[in-house]
Amino acid sequence: MRFILAVLSLSLACLPAARAEDPYTVTGVAIDATADNALQAQTAAMRQGQLAAARRLVERLTLAEDRAGTGLELAAHLSESGEMVSGLGLDDAIIAEMIAGLEISNEQRSATRYLAELDVTFDPRAVGRVMAAYGVPYVESQSRPLLILPVHEGEGGFSLWDANPWRAAFTDQDFSHALTPIMVPQRPGSSVPLPISARQALQLDEMALRDTAAMFGLNRIAVLRAGERDGIRRFGGYLVSIEADGEFVVDTWGPQTVYGGWRDAASSFVTDREDDWKRRSIVRDFETTSLRVTVLYGGLAEWRRLQAALSRASLVEGAQLDAMSRDGARMTVDYRGQFDQLVSELAERGATLEEHPGLGWVVLSQQ
Repeated sequence: MRFILAVLSLSLACLPAARAEDPYTVTGVAIDATADNALQAQTAAMRQGQLAAARRLVERLTLAEDRAGTGLELAAHLSESGEMVSGLGLDDAIIAEMIAGLEISNEQRSATRYLAELDVTFDPRAVGRVMAAYGVPYVESQSRPLLILPVHEGEGGFSLWDANPWRAAFTDQDFSHALTPIMVPQRPGSSVPLPISARQALQLDEMALRDTAAMFGLNRIAVLRAGERDGIRRFGGYLVSIEADGEFVVDTWGPQTVYGGWRDAASSFVTDREDDWKRRSIVRDFETTSLRVTVLYGGLAEWRRLQAALSRASLVEGAQLDAMSRDGARMTVDYRGQFDQLVSELAERGATLEEHPGLGWVVLSQQ
């Protein structure tokens, strides 16, 4: 490959993740407070909601074992008045500094009571400062979305698209800000054939699953079967990955007994996926490593996608362009954490990092 040494030492600033949804937004926080007057009730409710949102954010980004023994441990305790309160060791001023924006909906108020729902957006830099101050490692970015095919077994047989309470358990909740964002495919119009049936999903029909994944632009699918027998609800299934080389990889998940309703089961599954992503992605080694890579691309659009994958990766501290040609570029990448964590995060962003004879470490688009 011929390189034109034209833009030596051009630094590519690490941009924040440009996702419409991100893990720093907490939605649907219900608030409800009563006081001597309307203003006091609203003030108390807002304080309650901001604390609850901060608690949910900390729980989302960190592992319980890393929070143990710190001020960010989330165990609840009884207050002096006998009320059960959160154990999050952040005062109101710190939480206020972490918050970048608030959106209020479904307000109801009286002379002494205030109810509403809050969507709270946190500032990633402020959150990072708090985590560092408490010495708690955390995950900084989402994994790639996961396509859910929720198959419900009822009296009439298996259902994927219609009359499906298991499907509703996912679609009625907002998992777009989860560490593993969840996508449930919408039913096509009556004139459009279904991409996959319940039976094909349960039988792991490879062609149908590949076509469904391609239709929605994803490479990971969870086929989750749920049903109730003798009053006991259970669910389980398969996690399907279509690797960059085209390999079709299947792992089993569950079965798991459901304690509560189907919504609780859906939340439990998402939490399990989030914990898996945290265990693979949380950085515990903060030393920076430099790596020379060759980025291969077939045009300007592909170069921009790969450049964005590198510069926006949360583990990448800096990406310097050393040389560039029509079909490739040489870069020096400074990253934190373990090498396999970098490989994993780039894969989540659609880029493969692998070693090639003669070229060394190469970054290229996933096929």
